[in-house]
Amino acid sequence: STELNPIEVAIDEMSKKVSELNQLCTMEEVDMIRLQLKLQGSVSVKVNAGPMAYARAFLEETNAKRYPDNQVKTLVLCVSACRQFAEACGHALDVNERLIKEDQFEYQGEMKSHYKDMLNELSAVMNEQVRLSLLMISFIHKSSCRAKCWW
Repeated sequence: STELNPIEVAIDEMSKKVSELNQLCTMEEVDMIRLQLKLQGSVSVKVNAGPMAYARAFLEETNAKRYPDNQVKTLVLCVSACRQFAEACGHALDVNERLIKEDQFEYQGEMKSHYKDMLNELSAVMNEQVRLSLLMISFIHKSSCRAKCWW
């Protein structure tokens, strides 16, 4: 067995989530139930605070300063894991949107909204703009730029 420090555990956990989402999205026949359950647990900050909790714990400026300079490389890996997680969630939402039936449009819209909220929070924590998938840019532009665009 290998002993991991808390940052390494966070990176490992997010990497596993990314792998699971990517695997579900690339199956020959996508298992919609598993994909939607994994998406729901990933994009809703209220349902699954894991990745966001990791981001806040290790990447918020006040917390990141507590780590020695020799762990900066590990923090950079954590940022990369957060980006990969956000990208995998966006890809999974795109796949889900292509495969859903009419009765799930509202559910898809809710997941997109949660995804947008997650990206906003990640962007704030990481002090950078986390990129959106092309479908999400279109959705967000239509639904929220009436008041104020944030990108």
